[in-house]
Amino acid sequence: MNEADINEFRSEFEAIKKQALGDCDDGSCETPQESFDDYPDYVRAIYAEVMPPIKSGIYFSRWDVKGMAAEVDEHIVMDTRERMFQHFMRFIGTPEDMTNVIEQFDKHIDMKCDIYREYSEKYPSTKEIFDVKIEKADRAKKYLQKVYADFFV
Repeated sequence: MNEADINEFRSEFEAIKKQALGDCDDGSCETPQESFDDYPDYVRAIYAEVMPPIKSGIYFSRWDVKGMAAEVDEHIVMDTRERMFQHFMRFIGTPEDMTNVIEQFDKHIDMKCDIYREYSEKYPSTKEIFDVKIEKADRAKKYLQKVYADFFV
């Protein structure tokens, strides 16, 4: 392959790229992502404080969110975690609904903490790692109660 072939390949690639992107090669035509702007403040707060495992000590997978929604008779399709969380939060219309959602989060957190306790007993060298996660999980549960008190009482 000589330099002329490479230049020809490059020009063909640029033509295909221009055809595919049109005039949007700078990203200006991208469709806006769904954000939390259409949701109440508590949805953004819960997503920021409870969903990240670094803050709550618990990873809520897409399947976890889907399972929690199913427990309150809300059926959501598999998507990104963020969108699934948003769809799950659309279910909340009354304080009773929020209580049900918090119960699901608490139930899931307790289940994960039980697993963490089991592992820390089986493998004592991991105890301090799991104790930190359990501590964060307890704070997340308290935070959910605080959100309920701030927004629904």
